[in-house]
Amino acid sequence: MKIYKFGGTSLGSAGRVKKVAAIIAAGLEKSKIVVVVSAIHRVTDLLHESATKACSGESGYRSILDELDHLHLLIAGELFSGEILEKVTVAIRSELADLNDIVHGVFLLRELSEKSLALVLGFGERLSARMVSSYLQEHSMASFYLDARELIVTDTNYGDALVDTHASELKIRKHLALFDGVPVVTGFIAAAPDGTLTTLGRGGSDYTASILGAALGAAEIWIWTDVDGFFSADPKRVRDARILPFITYAEAMELSHAGARVLHPLAVQPAMKAGIPVLIKNSFNTAAEGTRIESSIPSEISRTLPVTGLSSINKVVLLNLSGSGMVGVPGIASRLFSCLAQHRINIIFISQASSEQSITLAINPTQAVKAKKILEEEFTSEIVFRQIDPLVIRRNLAMIAVVGNNMSGHPGVSAQLFETLGKNGINVIAVAQGANEMNISLVIDSHNEDKALNCIHQSFFLSQRKVHIFIAGTGTIAKSLIGQISAHRLNLQKDNDLDVVVCGMANTRNIALDDNGINLQDWQSALLPRTEHHDIEGYLQLIKERNLHNTIFVDCTASAKVAEVYPDLLLANISVVTANKLGMAGCRPLYQRIRDAQRKSNARFLYETNVGAGLPIINTLNDLKNSGDKIISIEGVLSGTLSFIFNELRKGGLFSDIVRRAQQAGYTEPDPRDDLSGADFARKFLILGRELGYNLEYGDVVCETLVPQEYRENMAVADFLDRLSSVDGWYADAIESAAKDGMTIAYAGEIRDGKASIGVKRVPLSSPIAGLSGSENMVVFTTERYRATPLVVRGPGAGGEVTAGGVFADILRIASYLV
Repeated sequence: MKIYKFGGTSLGSAGRVKKVAAIIAAGLEKSKIVVVVSAIHRVTDLLHESATKACSGESGYRSILDELDHLHLLIAGELFSGEILEKVTVAIRSELADLNDIVHGVFLLRELSEKSLALVLGFGERLSARMVSSYLQEHSMASFYLDARELIVTDTNYGDALVDTHASELKIRKHLALFDGVPVVTGFIAAAPDGTLTTLGRGGSDYTASILGAALGAAEIWIWTDVDGFFSADPKRVRDARILPFITYAEAMELSHAGARVLHPLAVQPAMKAGIPVLIKNSFNTAAEGTRIESSIPSEISRTLPVTGLSSINKVVLLNLSGSGMVGVPGIASRLFSCLAQHRINIIFISQASSEQSITLAINPTQAVKAKKILEEEFTSEIVFRQIDPLVIRRNLAMIAVVGNNMSGHPGVSAQLFETLGKNGINVIAVAQGANEMNISLVIDSHNEDKALNCIHQSFFLSQRKVHIFIAGTGTIAKSLIGQISAHRLNLQKDNDLDVVVCGMANTRNIALDDNGINLQDWQSALLPRTEHHDIEGYLQLIKERNLHNTIFVDCTASAKVAEVYPDLLLANISVVTANKLGMAGCRPLYQRIRDAQRKSNARFLYETNVGAGLPIINTLNDLKNSGDKIISIEGVLSGTLSFIFNELRKGGLFSDIVRRAQQAGYTEPDPRDDLSGADFARKFLILGRELGYNLEYGDVVCETLVPQEYRENMAVADFLDRLSSVDGWYADAIESAAKDGMTIAYAGEIRDGKASIGVKRVPLSSPIAGLSGSENMVVFTTERYRATPLVVRGPGAGGEVTAGGVFADILRIASYLV
């Protein structure tokens, strides 16, 4: 014999009832079946709403009862015809008439006791069981309706009754020791010793099925629902959640108690005591294997992961009882728990400090005010004499449980759990773990629940980890970066178990957002006009609202306004990669805010391309510093444009002609004066100076401009280029003069003794700077270790592809840290 329990979604329409009947018919070919049914989908909620509205004196309760009437008669009309329809309709109308009378009484009295509410809520199962049994009869399956009030005995706690197991077993065996056909039993409801209706709590139909199965010695209990079984996490919240084909009774109980809605928390106990397997099956997908719950995992099934699954409760309240007067005082905990138990307040989570100065409890928010009141009454004298502080309630919290038999004796699970939460900026408010090591429960802010579930699930279950990228800017660097990510994404997935998912792009006019990832092959078409959430602040708000785990913001702009939001991003624990120099080379207050935000958060901030595009200049500098080397000086050329101009000058040629060629080749900005001013070069040396710990501002960098004073303002670019020939003679003379001394000239910079300067300098022909070609950049580090032979970093220092490559490398460095 098997017990088949069908949930409300499995009975939500006439078509679904027919599908249920087909499942029962198929099962009857192999064994006898006892069927347990829930109320039709949404009916229990509607019943509860009608009763509460009636109690409040709202006449709208009548429209809800009319909706219930319409729903059941509509389904009956589609299932039946002729005499059977008349018979079923009469039964439904009779039940609904009783319901109307009861709810109208609530309306008149303006009173809704637990006893009355239980009676109202129980009508859903009574109506669905009558329809299912009648439909089975009409389709040649002997069946009969059976009210669980005749089978299950409970105490008088009407809303969440405690079952009298012994009395219930006697009644169940008496009614069902021998039976023909298919009993269709009302789930959820039971009866107190005096016969009044009680309920087993929301989802209690699972419990009904398990009680029946244990009492009758069923071979298996099948819970038919609308999901394929237990998942490693809620698939509605964690896209990568996987089905669990086998779990133990203990794991099922832990997951259910901690919020997994697949199974009623108490449903496992009767089955476990009787050693009856429980199967979770999908009535919408009968071919799915589902989840099998037994005392132990079959020996042929190998489990290598320590964690079996995650579950969460998204609305909990923490109560904290604390005070120095609790230390070493026997009986405090006993009084606390006895007081709550006496008032039937369920405790979800308990945590106590070893100092005994505080006990923290998580409870349902609906019971928070009541719990605080009764506990303050219980500990009135201790509070008055300041031995115990007034109770503190903390709201808007969620509890997450990490469950698994294999966690026991498996070192590093807690470390891995808290590390991944910390890297994603998720604060853990309270923690509890049993000595059996099978469940680590933690309380966090509710707005971080989805983020926490996803990052924990990824950490324990997925070999391939994800990082979520949001790009600001869609110019040359961004286009190159997107192309590089698109080209190498599959290789990263295959070789590095890393998936780089671009979830957002934005410029001043357009935006594209997709948490699952934008199609990088056609990303331009994904950009849509920004009708709201304008500017960088709007984009930042959208990123924060998504609250995705392992998020990296990538700045491919040259905007000071974008740089100003770096501190906000970091404090929101969003890592930042930037090619924009206006943050680290910005005003001192902004620079300091960025550094302060770095220290306060667990996010990473990388800006390698700010100085050398694709060259590892900042990383090299930090490696030298961190390894204890002393930096004596930094020299170099950090402008691809100016490097090209002076390299060409050394070959021979006129300065003005070379500048014009550089512009035509795209090496300069549209206005070459932007490059010839040396401002960009100065920002790079300002960043290096700050990296060395010098308290520099932009104005402290001595920068020689290559633009004559009279050509700097109020002159068109074409006019400027035409007049630039006036300085050709000076450069020709400078090169000739330097050559006589075995030297040449270069536009180079130097940092030494806390001072930074940039300008046209004489350098020996043996200098590495004199050997540059094209638009190469170079930095020369002279240190205590590299005094005789300085350390040289040399290579291409400009171009969209090179800079994008440096940005991509920074993204991968942060990804390596996060995952």
